[in-house]
Amino acid sequence: MNRIQFDGAAIPNPGRMGIGAVLLQDDRIVDQISRELPGVGTNNTAEYSALLAGLDRARELGWRQVAIEGDSKLVVNQVSGRWRINHEHLKKLQATVLERLSGFDSYQIKWVPREKNALADELASQILGHQEDPYHRGPVVGRPAAGAGGPGAAGKAEGDKCPQCGAACTFQWQVFKNGSRHIRQQCPEHGFIRFAPREEPFLTLSGWRETEVKGKKPQFG
Repeated sequence: MNRIQFDGAAIPNPGRMGIGAVLLQDDRIVDQISRELPGVGTNNTAEYSALLAGLDRARELGWRQVAIEGDSKLVVNQVSGRWRINHEHLKKLQATVLERLSGFDSYQIKWVPREKNALADELASQILGHQEDPYHRGPVVGRPAAGAGGPGAAGKAEGDKCPQCGAACTFQWQVFKNGSRHIRQQCPEHGFIRFAPREEPFLTLSGWRETEVKGKKPQFG
C-alpha cells in the first residue's frame, strides 16, 4: 500500500509555516519532505500545502493509488466534502488538492490522531526550529483565579466557542517580547481567534501582578 502522511505547522498561528510529509510503501519510508514555506500564514494553509507536496512527490514516484492520512480534521473533511469551506483561500487550496487527486487512479483520505502522524508533525515543526508545534494542539489551561500570578492551574477551558464551527476553544498563555503574557483564544481546527478580553477573568499575568502589588484593579489602554 502506498501512503502519504502529512502535517503543517504555523508558529505562531498565523506565522512562519513549515510542512512535513512522509511517503510510505508497505510501511517502509520511501521519502520525507520537510521545508519552510515563504511568507506568513495559518496552520490550515500549511496543512494543505503539506498534502499538496506529498501528492506531487507521489506522482513523481509513479504512484497510481494512494492512501492519505493526516491529523487535520479540517483538511480531511473539506477534501472529502463533508465540511463546507467558508474561506476563499481554503476553497482554492481544496480545489488544487482535488485537481491533483484526479490524476490518481484511486485514493483514500482519512483522519488519524496526532500520535499516529508523529513523523510528519516532527518534520513540519523542526524545520521551524521547534521540536513540536506549540500552536498545533496547545495545552488547555484554566482561566486564572483572582490573585493567581501565573498560568498555574490546568483544566478544561470554560465558555467561548469558535464562531466558525462552534467547537470549544482552548485558552493559552502567550509570552510577548516585552515580557507580558496574554490569554490567547484558539479553536483546535481554525487556529487563532483573538486575545481574550483583558478584564476579569482574562487578565494578563502582568495585570495580575499589578493588582497584587498596588492592590487595585489594573487599567488597560
